[in-house]
Amino acid sequence: MQTDHASPVTGPAAESTPEVLTAWLRSARTGGVRLVEKDTTRLIPWSRVREDVDALAARLAERGVRRGRRIGIRGHNSYEWLALDLALLQLGAVPVAVPVPDFKGTSNADVAARYGLAAVFAGKESRSPADGPEVAPLEQVLTEVAVEPIAEPPAPEGKQVRVSDREVFTLAFSSGTAGRVKCLLLAWPGVQALVEAQSAAYPCRSDDRIMIALPLSTFQQRYLCYLAIRNGCEVVITTAARMLPTLPLTKPTIMLGPPNFYEFVEKRYRNLDPARRQELDERAALAERMPEAEAFEWRRSVFSEFHDMYGGSLRLALVGSAPVRPEMLDFFTRAGFELYQIYGMTEIGYLTWNRREGNRAGSVGTEVYPDTVRIAPDGEVLVQHQWHLCVGYEGESPEDTAAVFRAADTIATGDIGEFDSDGYLHLKGRKKNIIITTGGHKIQIEDLEAELCKPDSVHQAALFPVEDGVLAAAAFYEGPEERTRAAVLGSISQLNTRLGAGLQIRRLALVAGALTPESPLLNRNLKINREAVKAAVSDQLAPL
Repeated sequence: MQTDHASPVTGPAAESTPEVLTAWLRSARTGGVRLVEKDTTRLIPWSRVREDVDALAARLAERGVRRGRRIGIRGHNSYEWLALDLALLQLGAVPVAVPVPDFKGTSNADVAARYGLAAVFAGKESRSPADGPEVAPLEQVLTEVAVEPIAEPPAPEGKQVRVSDREVFTLAFSSGTAGRVKCLLLAWPGVQALVEAQSAAYPCRSDDRIMIALPLSTFQQRYLCYLAIRNGCEVVITTAARMLPTLPLTKPTIMLGPPNFYEFVEKRYRNLDPARRQELDERAALAERMPEAEAFEWRRSVFSEFHDMYGGSLRLALVGSAPVRPEMLDFFTRAGFELYQIYGMTEIGYLTWNRREGNRAGSVGTEVYPDTVRIAPDGEVLVQHQWHLCVGYEGESPEDTAAVFRAADTIATGDIGEFDSDGYLHLKGRKKNIIITTGGHKIQIEDLEAELCKPDSVHQAALFPVEDGVLAAAAFYEGPEERTRAAVLGSISQLNTRLGAGLQIRRLALVAGALTPESPLLNRNLKINREAVKAAVSDQLAPL
């Protein structure tokens, strides 16, 4: 849809390769990788990263790693993880980013056979005594490459279904709320196009620090590292479980993550004494009579204690990957944060984004590449352009691939949405999660879950079918159980009225404690995994 808020975009030539990443690294004069070490941080400048990558690439080549060879990286976030990824790309090898939680219980030999890997560099948590010489310690790659790659690795078990002949530079994995893992074939031109588009839309500064907390096996996080190299700024490498305690120490200036990255701050505000909340809101309201720049700084000063929760330097926050509550967006605006909702998927990259130049709360913004997003007759969001990151799947059926790739340049997102008159996209939920009531009305399951989360004590909720016409609800809460139960039952009563007699919520599990980033009930992007929740709470479901 063409709008007056078109994002700046410069696309690379279709034949661009990851060699440009090596060029970016060699030209970077500022920034680097910041690591957390006990009560301090340590910066490894990009110049030193370049030296480590060059040395590692030479050792890998000596061991027989060459262009086109698939090499697995299986471990938690670390400097070694990133250095190995960059070294493999420099050699023209194909990094296969194996997500640790999704392949728990699967041996390295089985992973190698499934995806045709010549070698696997695995962290301590992913190694076993049964590993062969083709498996090496990930944490030792900068000092010793103790690996013997398979000279002629087997062909991957899964068949490739491709929509483009562009060269695949890496394999990544994605998983949604259903929890099923897909293997994606990614090509470089779309990555470079997106780096350039984001650099224009959200210009980076040399003193910026981009937080990397989700697993590096999630391609978005690797992409952010490439973005930092391109712009000569820092990345802060940590994990989601360790992120909150390290924020005051690392003082990130840019964050991109799911709502979980921001909800803890709003929760602190909601838990304040009502009189204190009113005082803050009344002081912040004075900004309405101030010029824009002065008003922004005033709000930051009024809510400074909340900015300090991020280290006090956060200047740009992007939120996506899951539905965002309007109350959270409203709080962050009132508190003087620059928080913008964006929309993307691994196959495409970012589709739309809000920016300072054009922001509409409740929408996911305007198109990244002008006139490339359209709405199908059934309401599904379709994206058509030449810069998709993904060129196909491995191990998926032709039918499942065709359901996503409607054409070589057109991807169906599976999301239902609509544009408003100003070109801002508003998402309604997942196409597969539409519930049709007995009255013929269409309701998104995400909307129902959002209603269950409205009580202050409820942090996450999931709905799932248990038998024909019967849904079960799981609510994860903190605080008094009886008060939470009463609030949730009130919400369920209202929802059942909306659903009609043919479909009702008739089972409930109240689970004490909010889901933390390391919970197996969340996927790598910290979205709730409904299938995992169903399995975990099945014996706790009580009839209503």
